[in-house]
Amino acid sequence: MARITHRLGVQPGEVIDRDSPLTFTWNGRRMSGYRGDTIASAISASGQRILSRSMKYHRPRGLLTADYWDPNALVQVGDEPNVRAAHRLAAAGMVVDPQNAWPSLGFDVKAMNGVVGRFLTAGFYYKTFMKPATLWPLYERVLARFAPGGTVDLRAPRPRYDKRFAHVDVLVAGGGPAGMAAAVAAAERGATVMLVEHGHQLGGHLNWGSRVELTVRDELVGAVAKAGVEVLTDATVTGRYEDNWCAVNQRSVDGVVERLVKVRAKVLVVAAGLIERPYVFDGNDRPGVLLSGAVRRLINLYAVRPGDRAVVFTANAEGDATADDLERAGVEIAAVVDARAGHRVRRATGRKTVEKVQLEDGSTVKADLLVTAAGWTAPTSLVNMAGDRPVYHPGAARFLPDNPPETVLVTGGLAGDGTLEQLVAHGVATGRLACDRAVVVGHRLRAMTPRAVAPDGNEPPWPVDARTPLGVADHPALFRSSTHGFVDFSEDVTSNDVVAAADEAYDSVELVKRYTTVTMGPQQGKLETVNAVAVLAEHRREPLDDVGTTVWRPPFSPISLGALAGRHQDPTRRSALQGWHEDYGARPILAGQWIRPDHYGDPEAEVRNTRTNVGIIDVTPLGKMLLSGPDVPKLLEQLYVNRWLSLPVGSVRYGVMVAEDGVVMDDGVTGRLTDELYFMTTTSGGAGRVYEWAEMWLQTEKPDFEVFVDPVTAASTSINVAGPKARELLSRLTSASGPGALDCSNDAFPYLRVRVATVAGVPDCIVWRIGFTGELSYELHVPAGFGIHVWKQLMAAGADLGCAPFGLEAQRIMRLEKGHFIVGQDTDGLTKLPTTGLAALAKLDKPDSAGKPELSWSHDADARGELPRLVLLEPTDPAIVPSEACQIVGTGTNEIVGRITSSRYSPTLARSICLGQVSSALAKPGMEVTIVLTDGERTTATVRAEHAFFDEKGVRVRG
Repeated sequence: MARITHRLGVQPGEVIDRDSPLTFTWNGRRMSGYRGDTIASAISASGQRILSRSMKYHRPRGLLTADYWDPNALVQVGDEPNVRAAHRLAAAGMVVDPQNAWPSLGFDVKAMNGVVGRFLTAGFYYKTFMKPATLWPLYERVLARFAPGGTVDLRAPRPRYDKRFAHVDVLVAGGGPAGMAAAVAAAERGATVMLVEHGHQLGGHLNWGSRVELTVRDELVGAVAKAGVEVLTDATVTGRYEDNWCAVNQRSVDGVVERLVKVRAKVLVVAAGLIERPYVFDGNDRPGVLLSGAVRRLINLYAVRPGDRAVVFTANAEGDATADDLERAGVEIAAVVDARAGHRVRRATGRKTVEKVQLEDGSTVKADLLVTAAGWTAPTSLVNMAGDRPVYHPGAARFLPDNPPETVLVTGGLAGDGTLEQLVAHGVATGRLACDRAVVVGHRLRAMTPRAVAPDGNEPPWPVDARTPLGVADHPALFRSSTHGFVDFSEDVTSNDVVAAADEAYDSVELVKRYTTVTMGPQQGKLETVNAVAVLAEHRREPLDDVGTTVWRPPFSPISLGALAGRHQDPTRRSALQGWHEDYGARPILAGQWIRPDHYGDPEAEVRNTRTNVGIIDVTPLGKMLLSGPDVPKLLEQLYVNRWLSLPVGSVRYGVMVAEDGVVMDDGVTGRLTDELYFMTTTSGGAGRVYEWAEMWLQTEKPDFEVFVDPVTAASTSINVAGPKARELLSRLTSASGPGALDCSNDAFPYLRVRVATVAGVPDCIVWRIGFTGELSYELHVPAGFGIHVWKQLMAAGADLGCAPFGLEAQRIMRLEKGHFIVGQDTDGLTKLPTTGLAALAKLDKPDSAGKPELSWSHDADARGELPRLVLLEPTDPAIVPSEACQIVGTGTNEIVGRITSSRYSPTLARSICLGQVSSALAKPGMEVTIVLTDGERTTATVRAEHAFFDEKGVRVRG
């Protein structure tokens, strides 16, 4: 076990619990710590300084900020890569390993990159690996070996994530003194308040402050609890969107890894404090160079002595306090370099960690610790997301918010400087103003929202901002010394790289960012932006405010993809027949929101039986709507691309919908039951979307249409009866005369017709003739309470006909044999209607329809051969079934010209069949295309001339 050589005695503000020791492993060695330690603080307590290797040059790196934004403390914890060790709390039994080092953290062979570092300058990759293109596979393999980051075990158990929605009057981002004061003041004034703190506990900089500051912290924390404020710690307001829709990433939640909280706030208060800025000089990335805030956190929060002999470079009171803390911790102060007196640090030297510090006058001081207190960066991201651009204050040497929207208020260090009492007073005034403005916003929302409870009285006057503004204290402009050093520690970008980029004409801050990748690492500019701008301004000999900054966009802090997906909150739906399917041995599949039978053991046998005898399938998940009113045909004309005004009573028509951008949105069938009553079906996954789409047109664009839309998906059980014996089976359960009669003969009930009939004694069943499987088929829509009765009657009545159920897989095989596409599988978010081969369905001479302008454009683009085409493909080797999503490439090249969208083995044809999107030039019948299989092997396929693999003329479906 590593010896704990740097742990101090009890500190007044420490957060570690000395009664709860724990052990974990770091880099293969057993480490000790306490509950409340971060991974990094526990490692530091053992005297170990090197935590990682840098991305490009593999230089040894140690703690810099000792907080969430530390760029040098990304580690692997078990199966989880890129864990922020300076923020993640240590836990018993953790297995923690370094990243980006081989064969070991102490001796990294890849550090040889540093020897040739002068050749790996900004733009190196662009200049080196672009040509010749034929060598890219080799380059890719080499670069992959140098790629930073940890590893992901795809076999590991899937972690759980969560999602939550919240509505509050006031959302406060930041739990420092001003943020807590604002939250308390708003709550005491009657507002519902959520307070979000980035760290593990409220208090901000008070947590590592003096005894007086700790007392004030405790008083404010108590006031927060008493006021009933909801507090989220270890959470970040990571995005602000329109109308104060905010995203909060909550990292410490029982039972889940992360929770994404979607908050709608009437007023947002940003109290994000300040982030300490590194100083640029030669050797500023060596382990042992720490920011003053890092030192104060280590000493006061975690009782860790950060070194033995220190040089303190200070330009402010924080640096002065750090020197005092170091002396109290028993660290020898070798020198205090006061920037306010014009003194500077030139470089830090040492073999792996800091051993000597050279000052600007050329003198050298032996030290193993160099502390810098060079100034702060204001994290203006949230107000930038609200439309405000930061303004540079030369006297304070930092950017500050300028003019945020009236529902976004700023307080604390982000608003200016002041004593602790002034910061708290400003927070109180801000909280009261936020509450008063939230009242007005709430009044407006209720007045403008239909069916909301009407607000009392007239709208109150908009509260004016009468807060006493905070001042902005002078601070030396300290960005770079007389030597060059690292600007972006995450990306290994130096100030020399920034200068070189400017010399190559990449001389705007946005171009420098993209050319050098400065600010594009895990910290996303929190530490790097202002220094990068300052170096660029210095080189261009321009004022820093003329250069400006890059644009901060969401997210402010990283969010895992799992958190963005969140907990599956959609209801899992079951048809009335699901219990029967389970008893019959169906293998379930989740399709959309519905549990459905994928197959009953042998999907190919189900296909053969349906093609030969008769099969029945549960299609209840189809979206279903009743449309009533005299203007239903007008609405259908608006929603579908084809015509609907002339649809006769008793007829059914297939239609396609496109969105306003002309992309295929849904398809389905609508039948006319009476003069003013229509029955519409949609895809299973499109039910809710199409309903909202129809209501949008009725409520916003065509409010004069007299139409009522009633979603009835769950109100009926839907059963498709398919196969050459389907007519005989249905005839056994219906009567050709009397009430609810249904004559199933082809003359009385032809293809694409609809009837309302009694089936198996159940009245008011909607029955229509359509054929997605390509067989003679009838689709029954039965009142849901009678669904299981009708299903069992079909099975019993068809026993001698070979009636058997078939599942979703068999249906998909049969539809592919007929060449029918599925919206969302064979189409994507870019698929225009002509791509599907149904361009002729669109009637562009209609007065209006959804997406008509884009339909006209895509029609012309298709005529010019600019759009891909959905084609039927027959693999040359009938035994090879390419996986769906396999790429189609040009002959003899790696140029991607399409993809396989659907593929199956057809038991009917005894061969593989596919649908695929290909470029227009390859869509001609008889063309041969090359398919790259998942194992890298290639096969070929031929574009089929017919529009179906089976029964090309559609004789069976009309039989």
